[in-house]
Amino acid sequence: MQKITILNCLSTFIIASLCLLFGRDAYSLDLGVGDWRQGYTYTTGNNFFGNSQKDGSFDFREIGINVMGHVYPNLLIAAQGLYRNAGGSDTDNFRLDFANLDYQLPLNNKSTVGIRLGRIKNPFGLYNDTRDVIWTRPGVTLPQSVYFDALALRQAMISSDGGLIYGHHAIGEHAFNAEFVTANPLDNTGGASEFLTGHANAPGKMTGRPLFVGRAGYQWKEGRFRLLFSIVDLDRDFKSSSPAVSSGSIKTLYPLASAQLNLEKWSFTAEYGQVILERSESLTPDGAAFKNTSESFYVQSEYRFAPAWTALLRFDAFFANIHDRSGKKSAQLTGLPKHNFFAKDITFGLRWEFARNFLVVANRQPSTISGLRGGRQLGLNYRHVFLSFLT
Repeated sequence: MQKITILNCLSTFIIASLCLLFGRDAYSLDLGVGDWRQGYTYTTGNNFFGNSQKDGSFDFREIGINVMGHVYPNLLIAAQGLYRNAGGSDTDNFRLDFANLDYQLPLNNKSTVGIRLGRIKNPFGLYNDTRDVIWTRPGVTLPQSVYFDALALRQAMISSDGGLIYGHHAIGEHAFNAEFVTANPLDNTGGASEFLTGHANAPGKMTGRPLFVGRAGYQWKEGRFRLLFSIVDLDRDFKSSSPAVSSGSIKTLYPLASAQLNLEKWSFTAEYGQVILERSESLTPDGAAFKNTSESFYVQSEYRFAPAWTALLRFDAFFANIHDRSGKKSAQLTGLPKHNFFAKDITFGLRWEFARNFLVVANRQPSTISGLRGGRQLGLNYRHVFLSFLT
């Protein structure tokens, strides 16, 4: 039923867009398969993207179908439906990634403002609003301490249903950007409810006030140097549909600072964030209000050593409690091993654009990841190869 509904929504959006487009002077419209991605993962330790131990797993594939065009010179329509199979960590299969109308109003030759309505991409950090395009990602996966693909939070993080206002102002080689979103979050998809409530397979749904997302940025020389500050403000109520799980409220604040330097052959990137999570007494095992701050960061370098080749080196870290980075206090309280409450990993990557519109990306992660994922320990030593075709 969900797949049919999403397909109907995408079809309706495309038909309406075509009617708008051809009801007036024709501008431009592109419709087609945006890109196709197939991955192979081999791990020792736990499974990742399917049954990846022993013989490895091909259970990671994505196919994007998109439409984009101008109804008027300043009015853009854009939509993408995505089929995604991530080997159990993402169970929604086909979904509507985004579908929106974007109206842009130039104030002068230096300043522009605009509004975007529909299912919009959430402007967060350096990669969130382009994470569906592997050509824009530095590796096979984004840094998991910040972007949470392994927790099945991708769909809730990438887009929401509502509106976005934005502005851009340039002064010589300097540019300033600001974006603000108020929208209904997609927190009833994937593993969002489980992550927010702390209950596995939480029966019920999220309601409450809209999601607020903001991002402000500065760039020099058209992206040679970039600074960003992003923040997510979520205040939701969980309405349980089972007497075994209580209803309750959840508040989440997620500030993130980002920096990037792009040189001729080198790029250096770093992001640092904290997730401040609060749960009401009814959602905690001991009946006491829960408040916790986790810490995430990564540093990354990319080296373009040949026209079609790029190497990647990244250090990624996550601490479930900023006041207990060793995990000792959390281990004493829960009885779980202390390494369940932090994660550190090093990733080596290589990408090769071997032909026009074809890309191969490979990641090797020789270190052990430890962390809390749905109450289970995650320990991985993995190799991941990704083939992508862009039309």
